[in-house]
Amino acid sequence: MRCLHIIHRYWPARGGSEKFMIEISERLAADGHQVTVYTTDAIDIQHFWLGGKERIDRPTETRGSVEIRRFNVKRLPKHARALKVLEKVPGLAPKSVFSFPSPMVPGMLKQIRAAGEFDIVHATALPYDSILYTGYRVARRQGIPLVMSPFFHLGESGSDEVSRFYTRPHQMRLVMEADRVLVQTEIERDFLLQQGYPADRMLLLGMGISPGELAGGNGDRFREKYGVLGPIVCYIGPKTYDKGTFDLVRAMETLWRGGDPSSLVLAGSNIEDFRRFHEELPEKIRSKCLMLDFIPEEDKLDLLDACELLVLPSRSDSFGIVFLEAWFYGKPVVGARAGGIPGLVRDGIDGLLVPFGDRKDLALSIRKLLFDKEYARELGRAGRERVLSEFTWDQKYEKVKRLYLRLTGTEAPDGDASST
Repeated sequence: MRCLHIIHRYWPARGGSEKFMIEISERLAADGHQVTVYTTDAIDIQHFWLGGKERIDRPTETRGSVEIRRFNVKRLPKHARALKVLEKVPGLAPKSVFSFPSPMVPGMLKQIRAAGEFDIVHATALPYDSILYTGYRVARRQGIPLVMSPFFHLGESGSDEVSRFYTRPHQMRLVMEADRVLVQTEIERDFLLQQGYPADRMLLLGMGISPGELAGGNGDRFREKYGVLGPIVCYIGPKTYDKGTFDLVRAMETLWRGGDPSSLVLAGSNIEDFRRFHEELPEKIRSKCLMLDFIPEEDKLDLLDACELLVLPSRSDSFGIVFLEAWFYGKPVVGARAGGIPGLVRDGIDGLLVPFGDRKDLALSIRKLLFDKEYARELGRAGRERVLSEFTWDQKYEKVKRLYLRLTGTEAPDGDASST
């Protein structure tokens, strides 16, 4: 098969959707299929709206037999504000499947006409409209199957503060045009069913891990390198309000006032709002927070081995691959009852769930796992057993490959790979 994959960021950028596309792309290439990836030059996600953020200046590259083509991100003056103004101008409201490109990647859009011949297109992820639109246009221009992985961020029940950026009318029209949609959890599946997308065109997939890649973490090595003593509460991901990072710091502050000896390790990109928030904290609070930006993979594995628990109290995750990584190390997790997280974390079985923004409940849940060691080990054991039996990339890749083969007519159907 000749496969075109389109995504907002690709290797060496990190993130759940990025990891998903890297795994599927490189495994297809290893099986002898031709894989081309269209992506942007962004490494730091903030590059989409701010200048001076990390980017990669290699327009073409081959990695794992995958051909990577990167296109430069362009920004309007005061980009975010300008887009908000333009969307309100009469006559400029979206009238088709595409409105204002987010991110603005004119080179990728121009490539639609010059694209080589492909057998299938797979595009991800919302809210990056122009990325999905490019996939839609290539598929329709060449008359080939279109697969989408939207990674809907559905936020909290009863609130559209997050979901409205992922479910705008033109975004939903794009997703509805897909021949197949890969969904992460039953929550995402049920949402699409409510929108009228056919059940027999969805594949309930989720994410995975590669046990061999995750093995080898050494907690003592992490403690020695970063000078951390005592228990560790761990967070891995971009530091933003929607990810619950602000709430996590405030919840830990409550525990620290009660004499808790734990350190909070925050590993992931420092978004500007959180950086300012952290700088304004009292020194006695900042001293208990170890702020790490992107850390080497070895350090991340060492952190997972070192920590007592992982906390991701986010309302903006469609899945939460970091939960799988923590479970591999037998660690309990705390998540928010929002987005796709309740579709993965089973409250009281392999982790704990709290309402997004409920700092008191978050502090109590963290405290319970820090003090009730046996309960924490029980949750961690359940998570490890589950991730090894249900969530490996070997399993996920085989499902995606079968779907591709059937959509392209390469393999005679012996059942429907799109089964939910």
